[in-house]
Amino acid sequence: MSPAQSDFLIHFTGRGGRPHPKWVDADIRSMSPKERLRSIVSSRLMRTFPPYGAEMPCVCFSETTIDHLRFLLGDRRYLPWGIVLTRQQVLLRGGGTVAYVQDEETLAKFKAASLDHWAVRTGGFTDWTHEREWRIPWPWPKMRLDEVRAIFVADASWRPVPTGEELPELWVKSRIWVWNAKKKKVEEYEPGTLV
Repeated sequence: MSPAQSDFLIHFTGRGGRPHPKWVDADIRSMSPKERLRSIVSSRLMRTFPPYGAEMPCVCFSETTIDHLRFLLGDRRYLPWGIVLTRQQVLLRGGGTVAYVQDEETLAKFKAASLDHWAVRTGGFTDWTHEREWRIPWPWPKMRLDEVRAIFVADASWRPVPTGEELPELWVKSRIWVWNAKKKKVEEYEPGTLV
């Protein structure tokens, strides 16, 4: 990989100031980013929804280096809560990068081939290229997670269950990335450290 690429793909569970679109179930829209992450970690399931303009449900990720992560969390107001997979984990599930297209003719070709879930329309006032998006098309309503590269949180004291309850297996067996907002960097904890 080049220095501009990363092996880390993050599914963010929230963005500051941006509500989830109406086609996302109301119970998901009503949750905070922490609650969404809690649900994923506890159930080991990610719910799938069609991305804007598409029909196929997907799970979406942003490819990010640490410098790019600083940009997303700062300028783009993403929130440091999410699930991290590697490129290999996404590729093995049939995922890959999206195509950023600027004209309706190219977008129409993706739609005609029933591949609209692989295309993101850009141009004019719309530019999503900062997301460096990857998607896993998944025709079922939920995708099971047996392992992840890391669980991404904003607070080292946060746990996916109330104090005294047994921690979910995914939490115990995963690396935990904690965003240090002051230093603007990720602090990585080995599996089983933050129990």
